[in-house]
Amino acid sequence: MKIAIDLRSLQGGNFTGVENYIVNLLEHLLPLDKKNSYTLFYNSWRQGLPGDFHYINSQIKKTNFPNKILNLALKANITNLEKLAGQFDCLFMPNPNQFNILPQTKLAVTVHDLSPVMTPEFYNAKRRLWHKFLNYRRAFQRANVIFSVSEYTKQDLIKICKLPENKIKVVYPGMDLGHFNPDITSDKLRQARNIYGLPAEFLLFLNTIEPRKNLSNLIKAFEQAEITSHLVIAGQKGWKYKNIFQQMKQSKKSAKIHYIGYVKEQDKPAVIKLSQALVYPSFYEGFGFQPLEAAACGVPVVASSVTSVPEVAGGAALLVNPYNIAEMSNALKEITNNQPLREMLVAKGLSRAKNFNWDRAAEKVLEGLNEI
Repeated sequence: MKIAIDLRSLQGGNFTGVENYIVNLLEHLLPLDKKNSYTLFYNSWRQGLPGDFHYINSQIKKTNFPNKILNLALKANITNLEKLAGQFDCLFMPNPNQFNILPQTKLAVTVHDLSPVMTPEFYNAKRRLWHKFLNYRRAFQRANVIFSVSEYTKQDLIKICKLPENKIKVVYPGMDLGHFNPDITSDKLRQARNIYGLPAEFLLFLNTIEPRKNLSNLIKAFEQAEITSHLVIAGQKGWKYKNIFQQMKQSKKSAKIHYIGYVKEQDKPAVIKLSQALVYPSFYEGFGFQPLEAAACGVPVVASSVTSVPEVAGGAALLVNPYNIAEMSNALKEITNNQPLREMLVAKGLSRAKNFNWDRAAEKVLEGLNEI
């Protein structure tokens, strides 16, 4: 079978969970498959692919149309992906995107979450228009198989999109335990502390700065918490970040709140390891890599008790209601002062992280592709 993989989602610049999912999955899927052949398709004026995918069973196909024109042409049925990438039997989109394929072509899609459908209020008008343009329900209904990154997201697909259960396969992403682990050298720790100007004792928020990630309530909880720790905020700026920065500036603990920007992937384990705890208070997540990354590094986690987060954490995090600021504040105090609790969460976290394996994820995705 000839399979085309749509890699246009890798052209956005800085990596977040979706981009890391795509790169890691391909690095394990392509060497594993001894039967099928792959075309890796992307569209860009200048950028190349942020990874080395030169495997014997794959070829790379690049087009260089302006993305807006390409998306409109696909939407209007002026062209299709077969014309752009060459003939194939199945299109695999590891992240939903605008597409147009022949009626006989099979379609496989990975769904990371349904936040554009479930929580449109967390997106600006431009992003809501883009999500409407994509028409997720059409893609999901057209798909022959859907890979859901969590059981929670699977149930959302069944409930909201009215999809048959047998079409959806839960495939948990993996963890790179060679990259995220407790054994980080003192040199790397010292280098990370110097590069990012990290305080001696701090709680870490590591996520995109946008309303869905619930940083505003975390700042309020941090203000109320009777602790001496600092709060370090790391991540790229998203929608409505200016409101959050204004809140940080006006906070009574502003001297203890530090924004360090986007943390490079190679520096993340050291930055996480230096923290007292990772705090992950999101209102909505389809999966959530950061709690597992912290767990794998031997760092305790405070996490949201809603959506997929408890499923992913699996008892290895101190769960809090993300809407309850007092509860979150108490959790921050507990995670910094309660040493037996910290040790218990670290032990559970190290064990939990081992359950997420990229080889296993690649095997399940390949199984689903072969079935169609």
